[in-house]
Amino acid sequence: MFRSRFAIALAAVAALCFALAAGLPPAAQAGLPKLDKLKDKAKAKAEAALSGKAAPAPADQEQAAGEGEGDAEQAGKPAQAPAGSDAAAADMAFYTKYDFVPGDRTIFYDDLSGDPLGEFPHRWRLDDGVFEVAKLAGENWILNTNKGSIRPDIADGLPERYTVEMEVWDGGPDTPGHWHFIRWVDAKGDNIGEFALKDHQNTWFNLNGDQKANKSLPQTLAKGKHTMRAMITPTSIKCYVDNERVANIPKVTGWAPVGLRVTLDPWSDSEAPLFMRGFRLAEGGKTLQDQLAETGRIVTHGILFDSGSAVIRGESYKTLSLIAELLTGDPALRLSIEGHTDSDGADAANLALSSQRADAVKAWLVAQGTAADRLQTQGFGESKPLDANATPEGKANNRRVELVRL
Repeated sequence: MFRSRFAIALAAVAALCFALAAGLPPAAQAGLPKLDKLKDKAKAKAEAALSGKAAPAPADQEQAAGEGEGDAEQAGKPAQAPAGSDAAAADMAFYTKYDFVPGDRTIFYDDLSGDPLGEFPHRWRLDDGVFEVAKLAGENWILNTNKGSIRPDIADGLPERYTVEMEVWDGGPDTPGHWHFIRWVDAKGDNIGEFALKDHQNTWFNLNGDQKANKSLPQTLAKGKHTMRAMITPTSIKCYVDNERVANIPKVTGWAPVGLRVTLDPWSDSEAPLFMRGFRLAEGGKTLQDQLAETGRIVTHGILFDSGSAVIRGESYKTLSLIAELLTGDPALRLSIEGHTDSDGADAANLALSSQRADAVKAWLVAQGTAADRLQTQGFGESKPLDANATPEGKANNRRVELVRL
């Protein structure tokens, strides 16, 4: 019903735009850039909205799922430093109010590695809809072509504190807006919580049927990869889209979900297919300060790097700032920063990369005012795993930075 009303409204607006454009004097039309293209687009959208069919994609938007543009893989991500650059981190100016810290122990993570293209993703359970594995920008994604829901194939039960992350692909503001939902279910399988991202910009969080948050992003999402995140404690819920916090719900009571569900609702799979990937559920653990006090070391998965890179991503800001606070609060504290990888790739390459990443963390902390002689660095590559490298969860747990008291 909502989409029917929206289609009528879109048709009216598009038709009005077309009429206004067509009524301009020829001289004025000649002075406006790309007027013909705008007129054609308005007319196409009006006809499509009235007929219920998707408008054809402009030529510069057509892209097969397995034929990503050269820069598509980096869209929505911080730029990596050029070769030979001394930059250790992406610009974190937009993350200074970002307080998401991922859970310490990965319970479920699906990178879709090993899943055959065209098949249903084997680590998920189907509720309804049509889902298959497809290639986009060099990565495996879950493609949804008909509204439906899937659930991670894990036993019911959620930790007391945990985080949820899910990557989605947005076609950009010139494409139809899809609807993405991370939902929380009770023992009966009923939805009792819902984090929604809709139409490139709109978000909400519903709790036990009541809407607790409703926020539009400051800007529509650009074409590329974006991440929905949620951080759950026994009494609070925080949700994020990329670096923007969109829900902050305190004093949560009477809410006892036992599982998670992902619901996807594509607007038009022919013009801009709906993709998701990288779903991660991780148990939240002790604070960095408690870890250091009890064991003399901090194990963190909150310092993030792009694949194969030693440039720190902006999402790492909160974790890094907490480490900086520890060092500021205890002038006698000295740390060894140690990088670790999973077993993918060559041993020598992993060893070198882990050392470079440890160096990058030190450089960031020194730039914030920590004396360089209070920090040492070392890379261990894949030589000291915390978990078996036989599963995606084990590999995710092994990709980490540790800080050990000296």
